[in-house]
Amino acid sequence: MLRIRLLIGVGMLLSFPANLRGQCDKQRPVLQPLRYEENWSLLANPECKKEALDDVKYISLGRENWYVSLGGEIRYRYENYENSGFGSDPETASGYILQRYLMHSDWHFGSNVRVFTQFQSGLAEGRIGGPRLTDKDVADLHQAFFDFTDRSQNVRLRVGRQEIEFGSGHIIGESEGLNIRRAFDGFRFTFKHGRWTWNSTLTHPVLLRPDSYAIPNHLQTEWGAGFTRASEHGSWAVYYIALNRKVGSFNGKVGQEIRDTLGTRLWGKRTLWDYDADFIFQTGTFAAGNIYAGAISTNDGLTLRRLKLQPRLGVRFDYATGDSGPTSSNLSTFNPLFPNPTYSSLSALLGPSNLTDVGPTIRVTLNSKTAISPEMPFYWRSSIHDGIYNFAGFMIRPANLSVAKFVGYQPGLTLDRTFSPHFSSTAGYFYFFTGDFLKQTPPGKDVGYFYATLTFRL
Repeated sequence: MLRIRLLIGVGMLLSFPANLRGQCDKQRPVLQPLRYEENWSLLANPECKKEALDDVKYISLGRENWYVSLGGEIRYRYENYENSGFGSDPETASGYILQRYLMHSDWHFGSNVRVFTQFQSGLAEGRIGGPRLTDKDVADLHQAFFDFTDRSQNVRLRVGRQEIEFGSGHIIGESEGLNIRRAFDGFRFTFKHGRWTWNSTLTHPVLLRPDSYAIPNHLQTEWGAGFTRASEHGSWAVYYIALNRKVGSFNGKVGQEIRDTLGTRLWGKRTLWDYDADFIFQTGTFAAGNIYAGAISTNDGLTLRRLKLQPRLGVRFDYATGDSGPTSSNLSTFNPLFPNPTYSSLSALLGPSNLTDVGPTIRVTLNSKTAISPEMPFYWRSSIHDGIYNFAGFMIRPANLSVAKFVGYQPGLTLDRTFSPHFSSTAGYFYFFTGDFLKQTPPGKDVGYFYATLTFRL
C-alpha cells in the first residue's frame, strides 16, 4: 500500500509541470485592440513565462498583486489616393507614409487600485497639402486613468483620459483606422453581475492639437448608460447616449445640438451563420427645432466551414436618415457621434449621415494566418434634400445641385496576414466608381485607394 502511494505521488510530481504549462498556454492573454483590457497577472508564475519579452509584461513591485506591465506598438502605414476627395483635394501621386508609436504602462497596486498610462506619437511624411488633423501629433498623453474596483472585480470606477469603444464602434469607437486614435476625458462606471454588464459614462472628447498637448473639448459633452447581456451564441445590448454640442452644422443649418440617442444591438454566432445588427433612434433639439433621426446597420453571413477555404458569404446593409430640407426648422440628419472611420468602408470616403449602402462581402481563409476579403458596396443618398458627409460629420457635397440619389459603388479587396502574436500586416485596394449625384456636383472623379500596414505590438 505504501509503495502504491509513493508511485502515485511521484507520478503527480512528474506530471505537474506539464499540466501547469498547459494551463499557462490556455490562459495566456491575447494582445487586445484596447490595451487596458489585457491582464498579465498569470505571469506572476515564472513557469508561465515563455517569451523573451515576458519579463516586461510582468514586473513585480515586491508585494502580492503589486506589479507593472509594459507594452507598446509601432505601426507604419502607406496610403495612396487617386483623385482624393473625388478630385477636390491636392493630389499626392507617390502617396505618403503615416507612422504611429504607442507606449503604455499598466500599474496594479493590489486588487483594487490600478493606474494606466499611454503615450502616443503620430507622424506623417510626403502628403501634399500637409498632414490632416488625425495624421500628426508628435507627442501626447493619450490615456491616463485610475481604476478603483471592489474585491469581486465586478464594480469599477474609471477616472481620467481613456479610450472607449461600445459594441461595433458605430456610435463610439477608438478610431483604429486613423493614425491618431481617439480618447475621452471623464468618468466611466461599470457593474457586472453574471451575464449582465452595466456601463455609464460622463466625458468630453479629447481635442487634437498637433502642435500642442491635447485637451478636453468643452464644446462637446457626452453622457450615457446602457447594459449588455452576453451569451455563448447570442448577445444583446440597450443603450442611451446624449451629446451636447455647442455648435453643430448639418445641411446648411447651424446651432446648438442636444441629441439623445437610443439604440439596441443584437449579435451572435452559430455553427453556420452569424449576425450583427444595430437599431438606432435619435431625438432632441437643434437650434430652434427638433431632431428626428435614426439608423440601421446589419452585417450577416454564412461560414461554410466544411469547405477547404472556409468562406464566409455575407451581406452588409446600412441606412441612416437625411434631412428633409434646409428650410425646415427640424433636423433629420443622423449623427453617428464618434464612430470608427471604417463605418461604411476601409477607404473612409463617406460617413454614415444621409447614406444608404448595401453590398456583398466574402472572407476566404487561405490558412490560419492569412485571409482575403473582397466586397462591393453600393451607395445612395437616403434623402435628396440633404448632402453627403465624411466620417467626421462634415458635409462634402451639398444637396441643392442635384436630385440624383445614386452616389456610386466601390469594389475592393483586403489581405490580412498574421505572422505572430506580435507582428501583423494588412493591405487593400478600393476603387470608387462615382454615380450620378457626384458627377452632377463636380468634381466627380472616380477614386482609387491603396494602403499597406505593418504593425508590431508588444
